[in-house]
Amino acid sequence: MKTREELLAKQHQLNVLFSAFIKEKKKHEVLTFQRDNGEIIKHYPNGKIEVVAYAK
Repeated sequence: MKTREELLAKQHQLNVLFSAFIKEKKKHEVLTFQRDNGEIIKHYPNGKIEVVAYAK
């Protein structure tokens, strides 16, 4: 069984890798995701952000 510290280190490593993956993906693809405030947005490779649906 892994210790708490090992699990936290692995979680941090996965967060770093995922952030790098998404950053690279934003350069080439249109991504649709939900912001913390509930808005659904599309992020385009040229940096444009379009709000698809506003939070209710």
